Amino acid sequence: MRHLNNYHSSDALLLCLPSESARTIAGSDTEEMVDETPIPLIHRPTGRQCVTDLQHEASTLVASLRANSSIPYCVIPEIIQSVDSMIDMTVHSLQSETVKLLRETGVGDDVVSQVDSALQRQVDTMSQPLQFLSTRYKQDQFFDSHTLAVKPQTIVLGKRYETRSGVTTPVYDTFQYISVEGTLRSLLSNHQYVKMLVQNDKCTPGVIADCWHGRLYKRHALLNDASKFCIAIQLFYDGMGTTNPLRGQSSMCNVGVFYFIVKNLPNVLNSCFANVHLVSLCYAHDLKTYGFKAVLNKFVQEMKHLAQNGFSGSFPGLPVSTVYVSLLQVACDNLALNSLLGFVECFSVDYFCTMCNASQAEIQCKFHENQFELRSVAKYNEDVKCVLSGNSSRNLAHSHGVKFDCVLNQIPGFHAVQNFSLDIMHIVLEGIVPVELSCILFYLCNEHDAVSVAEINSRVHGFWSAVNVEKCNKPPELNSVDKPGRLYPSMKAVQCWALLKYLPIILGDVVPVDDKHWLFLLHLSELVDLLFAPVVTTGMVAYLREFIADHLSMFLELYSGGENGIRLKPKHHLLTHLPTVILESGPLVGMSCLRYELKNSFFKRCAHIMCNFSNICKTLAYRHQQYALFSKLSNSHIRCSVTVGHSSVKPVCLCDCADALCSHFGIEETDNICVSNRVERGSMIYTLGHHVLIDIEEEPVFGKIELFVSLQSSDEWFIVVSCLRTADFITHFHSYSVEYITPKLYKVVPFDGLTDFHTLCCYKKVINEQTLTFVRLPYHIVSVEGGGPAGFV
Repeated sequence: MRHLNNYHSSDALLLCLPSESARTIAGSDTEEMVDETPIPLIHRPTGRQCVTDLQHEASTLVASLRANSSIPYCVIPEIIQSVDSMIDMTVHSLQSETVKLLRETGVGDDVVSQVDSALQRQVDTMSQPLQFLSTRYKQDQFFDSHTLAVKPQTIVLGKRYETRSGVTTPVYDTFQYISVEGTLRSLLSNHQYVKMLVQNDKCTPGVIADCWHGRLYKRHALLNDASKFCIAIQLFYDGMGTTNPLRGQSSMCNVGVFYFIVKNLPNVLNSCFANVHLVSLCYAHDLKTYGFKAVLNKFVQEMKHLAQNGFSGSFPGLPVSTVYVSLLQVACDNLALNSLLGFVECFSVDYFCTMCNASQAEIQCKFHENQFELRSVAKYNEDVKCVLSGNSSRNLAHSHGVKFDCVLNQIPGFHAVQNFSLDIMHIVLEGIVPVELSCILFYLCNEHDAVSVAEINSRVHGFWSAVNVEKCNKPPELNSVDKPGRLYPSMKAVQCWALLKYLPIILGDVVPVDDKHWLFLLHLSELVDLLFAPVVTTGMVAYLREFIADHLSMFLELYSGGENGIRLKPKHHLLTHLPTVILESGPLVGMSCLRYELKNSFFKRCAHIMCNFSNICKTLAYRHQQYALFSKLSNSHIRCSVTVGHSSVKPVCLCDCADALCSHFGIEETDNICVSNRVERGSMIYTLGHHVLIDIEEEPVFGKIELFVSLQSSDEWFIVVSCLRTADFITHFHSYSVEYITPKLYKVVPFDGLTDFHTLCCYKKVINEQTLTFVRLPYHIVSVEGGGPAGFV
C-alpha cells in the first residue's frame, strides 16, 4: 500500500513526471491519466537495477563486517548510517552541480526544470538505499532468512536452581548445535563445491594421497558402496579458553568446541578456515557435569539418520538426489582424544594408548608396533563390561585403560579402537621436537666452543632477516639450556617446526660432520619430513617403520644415560603407530589439529572484542555461522581462484621474458599482457623473489618467481620463473645446493602446474670461502609419473 500511495496516486504521478506532461494530465480525466501516463523513471529497468546493485553491494559489505571476528556488531549500524549519508550527499551534490552547469551553458529554463525534476526523482530513489540494513534487528532478519544460512540450535542439557537477591529461579544448562545436514545442504548448493567433491576418483597403485586410499575408507560398508553417493566426515573436539587465563575465574567461560571437515575434499582444501565447520559449542563445566554422551547425543542421532536414510534434494552437478553421510574418524589432541573415546586421561600410567595395551615399562624397550598387544573391538567390549560391573581396580576406574563406552560407537561404521587417528602436531611439533632439540642443543653448546645459545640466537636472527618466507614463524630467542629435556621459552608448533627445518643451514658450518648429536638432528629432520609428507608410497611406510625404531634407539643411546638421562615419553611410543595410521587413514597431515587450533583464534578474538559472557556459547556460535555464510557467498572455501592486488598492462616486448611468453601463449611481442608483482591463492601469498618447486626429474627443479602474467582476454594467471640448476643434496645441511643459470632460462607455469604450492626458503651461505645457495624443502615430496610411484625426495 505504501508503494501504491507513493508512486501510483495522481499527486505522486504529477511529481514523478516532467512538468509539461504533468500540466497535460492535470486537466484530463483520471481514467485517461492511468491509460496514457508513461512509466515513472523510478520504475525503469536501469533505475531499478542501479538500486538493486547498490543494495547487493551493501549486503556484501555488511556480511563481510559481520564475518570479521575483530568487529563488534554494535558499530555496524553506525557504519551503514555513515555510508548512507555519504551516498545521499553525493547524489544531491551531483544533482546541484548538473543543474548549475546546465544554467551556466545557457540551457533554457524549461529544459533545466525538466532535468532537475528527473534528477530529483532519481535522488529520491537513491536516497538512503541502505535503510533495509540500518539496525542490528534488520541485519539479523535479512541474513537469517538467507537460503545459505544455517542457524545454531539451543539444546537443553538440564535444569538447576540459582538464588539471586533472595529469589530462587530455575536456570537451564544449554549448548549450541549446528545441524550437519543443514551445513552440507548449504555447501552442496554451490556447483564448484560439488565439482570438487566428485572429482577425487583417481587412484595410483602404491600411492596414498588421501583418506580414500586408506584401508579404513575402503572397508567401510557405507563409504565403499559404489551405488550411493557418500560423504565422509572427520570430527574434532578441543577445550578452549575464551578469556585471559591469568585472570580470576577464567575457567567459568571455558568452552568445548566440536568441528567437522568433509574428508571427500583433498587435504589442501580442508586446511582452509571456511572448510572447517562448527558442530557444537558447550561450556566446559557442563561437559564435566553431564558428560560427552549428553552433548553428543544430538550429533549421534543425526549421523545415524544420515547414514541410514541420507538426505534428498536437487544439487547442481550431482548425478544423484540422495546423499549419505558417515563419520570416518575423530581427530583430537592426545588428551581430548582419550577423554572423548573413553580412555584414561593420564599418560604416566599403563594402558594410556588408544591403539594398544602398552605399559610404561614396555615403551622404553619396544620400538615396533607388532611388539605390543593391539586393541580389538571384542576386548574393548569386555573392558567396558568389566568397568560397568565394578570388577575393575579400586584405585583406577578403568579396565586396560577403558573407562566407559564411547557414545560415538553407536554410529554405524565407527568404533573407538578402529579410529586410526593420531595428531602429529601435538605428538611431534609440541612434544617430541622440543624435547629432542633441547637435548641436541644442550650437548652441542657444552661440547663445541663455536656453538652457544647467544651464537644460535644471533644466527637465527640473521637468518630470518635474510629470507623472504615464513617471516611470521620466526622462533623467539632461546634461553640458556641448563639441562636436556627442557626448551625455553615455549614455542608455537609452527615456530618449533621452522626452527627445526632451518637449524641445519644455520649451524651447519660450525659443527663437525661426524658429530653424533648433529647426526641425530639430521635424523630428526628427516623423520619430521617423512611424517608431514602430503603424499606417501607404501614403500615409504615400510621404510618409516624401521626409521622410527632406529630413531628411538638412537635417542636412548645418546640421552638416557648419566645424571641428565632422559626417558622416552609416551609421545615417543605413539610414533610406532604412525605407519599403520597412514595405511589405514591416509597421510598424517589429514589428521593434524593445526587447522583446528588456528580456527580457535576466531572464537578467542570474538570473545575479546564483544566482551559479552552472559551466554558465550550462543554468541560465538551465531557469529561463526555469520562467518560461514559470508564464506559461502564469497566462495572463500573454493581455493583455486587467484586474487591480484594490483596489475598493469604493458607490451610483451618490454618484459625480459618476452620469448617465453610468446612461445607459451602464441602471441606477438607487440601484443599487450597483464602483469603483476604479487598475487594470492588460497592462504598463500606469492611475490617476486620467492622460490617454488616446479618439477621433479632426476633431481627437484626449482624456480625463482620473476613475474605474474595473464592474457587480457582471460582471468587465468600464470607464474614466470627463472629456472635454477640443482647441484646436489648436501646431507650435512639437509638442503639442496642450487645454482642460478646465466643467462636466465624462463618458464611459464600455471599455478596448478606447481609440484608443491608452498614457497621455499632459499639462503646464501659462505662456506670455505665459497658462496653456496641452499633450498630447503618443507617435507618429503613424492613424484608420481606414468601411473605409478617414481620415487621420493
